[in-house]
Amino acid sequence: MTIFPIPWEEALQGCRLSIENAERLAEDALLLNHSGRTQSAYAVSLDAWEELGKAIILYRYYTTKESISSIDWFDILRDHKHKRVAWVNSTDILYGSRPPNSVAALKTDLEKSITEDNFQKWLTLERDVGAYVDWVGGKDGWRSLCHLQEPWFNSPPPMPPVFDAMYWASNTRLICHQLRDKVRDGVETTQQRLADSR
Repeated sequence: MTIFPIPWEEALQGCRLSIENAERLAEDALLLNHSGRTQSAYAVSLDAWEELGKAIILYRYYTTKESISSIDWFDILRDHKHKRVAWVNSTDILYGSRPPNSVAALKTDLEKSITEDNFQKWLTLERDVGAYVDWVGGKDGWRSLCHLQEPWFNSPPPMPPVFDAMYWASNTRLICHQLRDKVRDGVETTQQRLADSR
């Protein structure tokens, strides 16, 4: 039995499951944040955002009727960087009135985004601040998320916090809701077309 390519028809189920998981992670992040576990909430909120990115990419495979190769699975759908920038490069699929771009076009856009100046450093910093002890040198020596001061995670309005679980979790929930509507509308439209053709 071969695992790849994943048939494009299967991408919709993966999309639905990823939406559900992204919402679960976002809810967990909000609960952690509410309980004063802001650093852990931040780390989980980034996981939620990445799982949303996977859902968006899977939805594109479904809408463009493109099967998922093993290369795409491991290089895009399992890669933190690509999933992190998926939403920014997928407004056509969520909000556009024209047909969505191909997966090849998405891959090109994702690659451009992740090679932009400082993206790699910023991505690493975001993940490290929420989850790991890190050597920063100088008078500070080690940085531990257990000892970071509140301003890292909460800033007074109108400035958003530098590392804000509420931002990532709330946006994940909102976009999951929009994507869930798209999935439902797309399935209903397909079912209607099939019924009309009979």
